[in-house]
Amino acid sequence: MPSYRFMVTAIDAIGHIQAALGFSEALQAAGHEICFVHREKHRHLAVKRGFQFIPFDETVWEANLDEVMLKWLDSLSSRFKQDPLQRFLEISPTEQEGYRAQGLYFVIMNKAIDRILSDKNNKFDALLVDLAAPFPALNKHPVLWFPLLSSGPLALYPSGPPYISGYSVHSDKSKWEGFRKAIRDAHSEITRIIRGNLDAHGLSHIKFDPTFFHDEPQTIGFYHYPADLDYTECGPRKSNWHRIDCLVRKPDLDTDFVIPENLKNKPGKLIYFSLGSLGSADASLIQKFIDILSKSPHKFIISKGVRGDQLKLGDNMWGENYVNQIKVVQNVDLVITHGGNNTFIETLYYGKPMIVIPYSYDQFDNAQRVVDKKIGFRVNLYDLDENYLLNCIENVFNDNEIQNRVKAISQNMRNSKSLTNAIKMIEKQIEQKNNSS
Repeated sequence: MPSYRFMVTAIDAIGHIQAALGFSEALQAAGHEICFVHREKHRHLAVKRGFQFIPFDETVWEANLDEVMLKWLDSLSSRFKQDPLQRFLEISPTEQEGYRAQGLYFVIMNKAIDRILSDKNNKFDALLVDLAAPFPALNKHPVLWFPLLSSGPLALYPSGPPYISGYSVHSDKSKWEGFRKAIRDAHSEITRIIRGNLDAHGLSHIKFDPTFFHDEPQTIGFYHYPADLDYTECGPRKSNWHRIDCLVRKPDLDTDFVIPENLKNKPGKLIYFSLGSLGSADASLIQKFIDILSKSPHKFIISKGVRGDQLKLGDNMWGENYVNQIKVVQNVDLVITHGGNNTFIETLYYGKPMIVIPYSYDQFDNAQRVVDKKIGFRVNLYDLDENYLLNCIENVFNDNEIQNRVKAISQNMRNSKSLTNAIKMIEKQIEQKNNSS
């Protein structure tokens, strides 16, 4: 089999980047060459894995997007604690400003990708991209590209509940279209910008719908989700999308996780707590959970996040602003998570039950899937009850059926050939394109 050179990139969000890296590691193991293309701050992710790296032209980034996002999160922290439907009703001018910034980010990143692909020194056989919107640059250049949908896959099932609603597949269908309308209305500004960018490049035939935050495949696309949890009961999924049961990257740090000294002699089970990069930016929210969990008889590893220095941990806790998550998950008894798809997949792959506290977007869908498939519990920020959360922890440990279901899912993920098959599909597409040209 010939060796191909892949350009790999993703939007500047850690979950998307991690999924793309997991896929890239498998492509590299199959004998292909990986060139990770992103902002200079992510170079170390490529170097660690033996990938080539090409940085984006930093002159296209017109603002410090990390600061913009933190300010946006601060101004809307109360909104993220609302029921998903309420979250998208009556969008304020401040919130629209945040959506405008997101839309402009897509335009800027498209420009950065276009500059890479326009450079005649850069030769690629194919692109693997996780971009969450249609990008004109992909259609402008002749190189074959494959989208990766690293968020939850509910949007691929048109007959299922609305994507990012957190509605059960068994919920009242009469409410579904109202939620979809709220999503479209709330994202009108970001939709306007993305469609304007497509029109400006002569691509008005390409549509963008915020009920499906992604692009349709040029040939085939991929998503990652365990077969045991996929939404097959919702009828056929969108054509040309293929499931990969898991994309679990190598640990970010090579060192093994060792239980911290202050926890070694503490009683109880070991639990990992993380609300992801967005949720953990709300220091007051994380502190609220720390105060609740400090009343538990168990011990905790806390991922404190970017503002972790503001937090005060309980005596039954250890934490850092950044923890080596994959190594930690392997060594704990339970994961309490926001339900971001990457953490969700990693937790199941390592056979750990979970309690999901959704904060935004597809996290609500994953939280409800945990409930519908009886592998854990969902705790909502909008009706947070201290005793309920503490009881959920005990209920997980006392329920052997939950433990057994999670272990079975883990085993099926590990035995899956879906990633190997996905790589073969990609190789076949490249071969066919080369033969036709």
